[in-house]
Amino acid sequence: MNRFLVGLDIGGSHTRGVLFRGDSPVREARSGSANVQNVSRERAAQSLREIFARLEPPPGTTVLAGAGGVDTPHDAAALTQLIRSVAEAAAGAGPAPGVFSAADGHPAPDAYPASETPVIAVHDTRLILAAGGHTEGIAVIAGTGSVAWGVNASGHGTRAGGWGYLLGDEGSGYWLGREAVRHVLRDAQHRGASDVTPAEDDRFARAVLGHAGVDTPTELIAAFHDRPDRTHWAGLARTVIELAPHDDAARELVSAAAAHLVELIITVARNLGEPLPVVMGGGLATTSVGVELRERLGDHGLRVTLLDREPVLGAPLLARATGLWDGRAGRAG
Repeated sequence: MNRFLVGLDIGGSHTRGVLFRGDSPVREARSGSANVQNVSRERAAQSLREIFARLEPPPGTTVLAGAGGVDTPHDAAALTQLIRSVAEAAAGAGPAPGVFSAADGHPAPDAYPASETPVIAVHDTRLILAAGGHTEGIAVIAGTGSVAWGVNASGHGTRAGGWGYLLGDEGSGYWLGREAVRHVLRDAQHRGASDVTPAEDDRFARAVLGHAGVDTPTELIAAFHDRPDRTHWAGLARTVIELAPHDDAARELVSAAAAHLVELIITVARNLGEPLPVVMGGGLATTSVGVELRERLGDHGLRVTLLDREPVLGAPLLARATGLWDGRAGRAG
C-alpha cells in the first residue's frame, strides 16, 4: 500500500489539502471551492489542479475527500470521478475509467486495479468526527450552513439538517446573519421607524446596517436581496456573537442558534439509540454558540468536543477505517 495520503476538505468557499506520510503532514495547500454543488465543474477542477500541483503526491497516492453535499452514492461518485481525473492527470497518467465511492459502507482493500488512484469521497461531517479522534460518534458542523451526522459501532449512520439555506441550516452562520437582518426590520417596523437611521446607542441595528453598507432598515431589504452571497451574510454571525454579552437581541439569537444545533444532535443521538461522543466543527464551534451548545448537551449526558484543529487532519484516521489505506510503506514509500 501507498504510505502517502492526500486529505481534502472541500468547503463551499475554499478547499484545504494536506499530503500525509503516515500520520504526519508533509505539505499543505489551499485553493477555491471544488464543491460541484457550489461552483461549476470547470472551476472545481481548476481548484483541485492547484491543490495537486502544490502537494505533488506520488503517483497512486490514496485520496480521501470530505465535502458538503455528498449525500448519495451518485454525489460521491461524481466527486470521486472528478478527483481521480485531476489526480491522475497531475501524475501524468491521464484520467482512469470507472468510478468508486464510499458513500455507503467500506471498500475492500483490493477495490482498485493497481493502475487506478484510490479515491474515497465522504460527507464532510466524517472528517469532523475523525479530526476529533473518533470513527464512531456524532459530528455537527456549524459554519455557513449546519448539519449533524452520526455513526455507531454497527456502521449505521444517520443525519439531521443539512438541507441548505433555503430549507433549513438553522443555527448556522447564515441563519444568524439572516435572523439579525430580520430582527432589525421587525423592530423598525414596530416602532414606525423603517426610514430612520437608528440612534447611536442602538448598537445592534447600526452594526447590521453597517455590514450591509446602508443607513436605514428600508434600504436593508434591497441590500439583502441584491447580495445573495451566503458567505457575506454569514459574516454577520461574528458581529452578533461579539455583541451578545452587551445586547439582549444578540444574546437571544446566540441562544436560539445553540438550541437549534442541540436539536439536530439530539435527533441523531435518538435515532442511533445510544450515547456517543459529539464533535462540533465549523466557524461557530469555538464561539459562545459552541460553549452554550456544550452546556445544553451536558444536561443530556452527551460529551462534546469543540474542534480546534482543521478537519482535514482527521483524514488518516478515517482512511484507515475504510480499510483502503493503512499508512504503511509500499510502492511509493
